[in-house]
Amino acid sequence: MKLVQELINEDRLSEAERLLNGMEGDEAILESFRGILAMKRGRHVEAIGNFERALELKPTQTAVWLYLGQAFFQAGKYKKALRALVRGEIAGRRIPSYYQLKARAEEKTGRIEEAYETLERARGLFPDRHELTREQALLLVKEGLYVAALEKGQEYIAKRSDDRNGYLILGEAMRNAGRPYEAAVFLEAAAVRFQQDPEVLARLAFAYSADGKTLVAARLFSRATRLGGDYAFAAAENFRLAGRVREALEMNAMVREPRKRLSQRLAIYLGAEHFGRAAALERALVDADAIDDTNRYRLAYANFRTGDLDHARELCLDVEDRTLKKSAAKLLEALEKERGRE
Repeated sequence: MKLVQELINEDRLSEAERLLNGMEGDEAILESFRGILAMKRGRHVEAIGNFERALELKPTQTAVWLYLGQAFFQAGKYKKALRALVRGEIAGRRIPSYYQLKARAEEKTGRIEEAYETLERARGLFPDRHELTREQALLLVKEGLYVAALEKGQEYIAKRSDDRNGYLILGEAMRNAGRPYEAAVFLEAAAVRFQQDPEVLARLAFAYSADGKTLVAARLFSRATRLGGDYAFAAAENFRLAGRVREALEMNAMVREPRKRLSQRLAIYLGAEHFGRAAALERALVDADAIDDTNRYRLAYANFRTGDLDHARELCLDVEDRTLKKSAAKLLEALEKERGRE
């Protein structure tokens, strides 16, 4: 049995399974091992069956309730997971991860205050496990208690300033909750500590972009790109929104995918009122298979502004997208008025 456990711990699952298949002994324990193997392989429904049979054979195996709770949680059956974890509390109360899983099950079943209290109790028992504080901060974000979440997150970072992923998780949670300013607070601290990390810089850039600070975002995306990240498109887009045409074109030239690069370049030219250069992109867009209704309408407008009314009309008539069709119809009206003046 000990060798099976060692093989599982080392993720040598096939070896553990072969050994287990030829093994005799306590069937409840063997069934528990089968459940652990099934869960490791992502077969959560199978694992649930194994653990339930193990408990039928030997209900006193309190630790198996913890495995059953984990399997239920991974299968998305959160109420059953919580019930199993409560049954296994005697075995779990000395394990920090038990409280984390229980809190997550409570949160998934709408028991937010209970989840927070579970984590608070765990913090008292395991004062050195600072990830429990991070979990509390994330719970507060989900509850919309952003000031409290920011304070709790800063409390965590003060203790674990080396945790790059912690900064990113907290920042992303705030940004996804529609709080880009608070996200930037975490991510600025991360950018100071991890100055050469392109992902950290990019996450900070996304936060500033969501907060309307497009030029700051563009410069951060640009820096992240030059450090090896694939953020040229985001950099060019934010430079475009900030009205910085030269920088937008410079970053656009670094976009790897031709369709994205050309479509974005067309938008940059139009925004800068370089209508002749925009119209001249049509051949390249065709060759890159980048002519969709958005680009068709953009080219129609560019041709209208350069005076090629016939081609502008052809492009407008080919637009099929419902939303763009209204804009195309208005452009057709403008074309007819221009013809009348001529």
